[in-house]
Amino acid sequence: MLTTRVRSALAVGAIGVALFATLGEASKSTTSSGNQAPNAGATSGTGPSAASSEEPSSSKAAPIPLGTTKEVAKGWQVTVNSAILDADAALAASNQFNKPQPGEKFVLVNVTMANKSDKPDAAFTNVKMSYLPPSGVAEDGLGSCLVSAPDKLDTTAQMQPGATATGNICFSVKIADIPNGVLLAEPQFTMDKVKDQRFFALA
Repeated sequence: MLTTRVRSALAVGAIGVALFATLGEASKSTTSSGNQAPNAGATSGTGPSAASSEEPSSSKAAPIPLGTTKEVAKGWQVTVNSAILDADAALAASNQFNKPQPGEKFVLVNVTMANKSDKPDAAFTNVKMSYLPPSGVAEDGLGSCLVSAPDKLDTTAQMQPGATATGNICFSVKIADIPNGVLLAEPQFTMDKVKDQRFFALA
C-alpha cells in the first residue's frame, strides 16, 4: 500500500514538472512573437500607404501657408489670404478714433470662410479664430479689437450651403507678441482641442 502511494505521488510530481515545462515554453514563444509584432507594425506604419492616408497636420512651428484652404470645423473651411501686422494706419484711416491700447498694435488678417455643409448657418457658431503669439496666450478676435475695422468679416451673418465670405478680422496685440504669430482656427465645440486646432501662417 505504501509503495503504491509513493508511486502515485511520484507520478503526480512528474506530471506537474512536465506541465510546468510546457507552460514555460509557451510563455517564451508568446513573448518572442510579441516582441516581433510591434516592430513589424512600426515598419508597415511608416510606409507610403500609411502616410498618404492621413492629412498632414499643422503646428505653431509649421503653420498652414497663406492661400491654403483647410477644413476647420465639419463643413467649414478657412483660408488666410493676407495679414497686416502693423495695421494702425489702416484702422485710423477707417476711423480716426481707432487707436490701440498702450503697448499694443492692431493686426488685420484677411480670411475667406466657406460653408461646405448642407445647411445654412453662421461662421461664428462653428469656427473660432484667435491670434496666437509665440507666448502661447491667444487673443480672441471678438474681444481684443473692439473697433470698426475696414472690410470687417461678419461672422454672425447666415451663410447658405456653398456660400463664401471674405473680410478682415482685427486683433489688438502686444507689440512684443506680434513677431512670429499665427492665426489659430478651431471648432467652437470640440472634444479634442489638440487634434482639431489649425494653425495658419500670417507671412
